[in-house]
Amino acid sequence: MMSSPAVVIVGAGAAGIAAARQLRALRVQTLVLEASAHIGGRAVSDNSSFGQPFDRGAHWFHSPAENPLRALADQLRFEYSRAPLVEDYCRASAPLSAAEALGCAETVERGFDRIAELGARALDVAAELAIERGARWADVVAAEFTAKQGVSPAQGSSLDYSRYVWRDADLPVTGGYGNLISLLAQGLPLELATPVTAIDWGAADGVTVHTARGQIRARAVIVTASTGVLASGVIRFLPALPPATESAIHALPMGHSNKFALSFTRPVFGELPPSLWFPVDAPCVPLELLLRPAGAELAVGIFSGEFGRELAAAGAATMREVLLAQLTGLFGHDIQRAAATSVAVNWDAEPWVRGYVAAAQPGAADARQRLAEPLGERLFFAGEATSRSYMGDVHGAWLSGIAAAKAAAAQCGLIHSSGVADVR
Repeated sequence: MMSSPAVVIVGAGAAGIAAARQLRALRVQTLVLEASAHIGGRAVSDNSSFGQPFDRGAHWFHSPAENPLRALADQLRFEYSRAPLVEDYCRASAPLSAAEALGCAETVERGFDRIAELGARALDVAAELAIERGARWADVVAAEFTAKQGVSPAQGSSLDYSRYVWRDADLPVTGGYGNLISLLAQGLPLELATPVTAIDWGAADGVTVHTARGQIRARAVIVTASTGVLASGVIRFLPALPPATESAIHALPMGHSNKFALSFTRPVFGELPPSLWFPVDAPCVPLELLLRPAGAELAVGIFSGEFGRELAAAGAATMREVLLAQLTGLFGHDIQRAAATSVAVNWDAEPWVRGYVAAAQPGAADARQRLAEPLGERLFFAGEATSRSYMGDVHGAWLSGIAAAKAAAAQCGLIHSSGVADVR
């Protein structure tokens, strides 16, 4: 039997770290169990491959004006860009003309406005119904939706998308988003490489969390595992989860977004500023090019949807070939001779993630709220999948962890009128 905290948190991603910090502020004894060997979940930084942080997963502050993690970064004087990336569209061989780029951007904006309009009318249907089929650049609208959600517009809910709050341009976390989450986790009671195999929540007086290293008794448990992990059954629940919770998990399948990063032996991007380019060649595939000329030059291909899943499954050599082909068309054949260190990222193959972010199926936008509902006043779920306004975002997961921690402390009677618990 391991130690007996008041609350066990399953997962040391953003939601789990936020929940642990909140419970620490309430002076509630807590233990965080993480199946993998690292902190951060889908926010993890590679600090060794390129001489600069490379985020294998999350890498932007979305909605920075209201993002609590940006505020924490400011307090810690943590490095992030104060300016958004320059965004542009390109073909395989050149950027679009100014007129074409404007027309493309307007079509994309109009397409997303139409999706939001469906949601505003409370229509929970496939987002593809809002796309002007046959219109020029319609494929780009579909590809950009896929890049955001990890699934095609045919698989995504219009209502779910319309609820997303996106304000102001994204800001790159140049110091590494994963590094920030790890910094915020300092001092928390954490056990890494400790997969949870089962959670017995049937007793009236608490829960028993089963791990390969022993059992843990607690008053409550907060589960922050992805819906990909939850749907896999790798964590057993005793008794089984109610049908409403189980159906919510399966209505929020994981989308796909994988990366291939490539550095160069010499400068190859000229005077180009840090940029995000989106190829528009027909058939338009969801591929983003994140070009970072500052410091050691780095190109990151972000491959989304089924295309991204299949490409990553094909292996690093195929991912490298696709990225280099696009870069060669844009910057010439010499870029191939300058290609150096590379890193391939396949989130679909990560056993404790199993995908990108949770994407609500058409007709299932309310599954996020159902998943977030506490069970038996001792089993709580958190994570980006449970966020209605910031789904898919690190700060959505962060806020959900805070909310779950407060709910767990309150429902388990750990908070008194003073607002502080006496469970140490």
